[in-house]
Amino acid sequence: MGIFIRTLIVTLLFCGGYFLWTYFAKEGYSPELQITDEAKNVVVQDSSNVNEKQPINEQIDSKALQELSIPFLSNEGNIKYVKRKAKHKTLYSALGLLLKGPTDEEKQLGIFTEIPEGTKLISVKRNEAENSIIINLTGEFGAGGGTQSVLARLNQIVRTADLYGGKLPVYLYLDGKKAQDLGGEGIFIEQPINKH
Repeated sequence: MGIFIRTLIVTLLFCGGYFLWTYFAKEGYSPELQITDEAKNVVVQDSSNVNEKQPINEQIDSKALQELSIPFLSNEGNIKYVKRKAKHKTLYSALGLLLKGPTDEEKQLGIFTEIPEGTKLISVKRNEAENSIIINLTGEFGAGGGTQSVLARLNQIVRTADLYGGKLPVYLYLDGKKAQDLGGEGIFIEQPINKH
């Protein structure tokens, strides 16, 4: 009887530990949106064709979609927030939409991005020990461009993280390694990237 109880306890501890590990070790840390007044005031236009590539039987009800504000750049050198829709209002979703870039219609209005084409989002994780967020992008993010391009692309990431990351310190990683310099000129960047 004693062996049965010990085996039962060990099994319960193992199952409980596995559940906690799978619950807390998620790839994407995604706090809810805390939108600022600045973002509310500079939103430009809506993207109405979010679901155009989904098969009809998999399309999401547009009423169930959440609205997000994504920071792009304008020809005047300002940040322009553009409306997008996604299933969840999370940092992971917002970064994914940011990396897709502006639509053709938005480009005609002078809206663009400094984030290099081909940049992909690997993961967004919360570092519980330091109460911070780690954004892991592919190496394309650090390729090419001078000082202004690097600062602008970092600003786009920081603005997105400030809206959807709960104001926590954000560390930028490229291909799993903490980023130290970016761009063709090897510009040194300070971490966390959203020091205020």
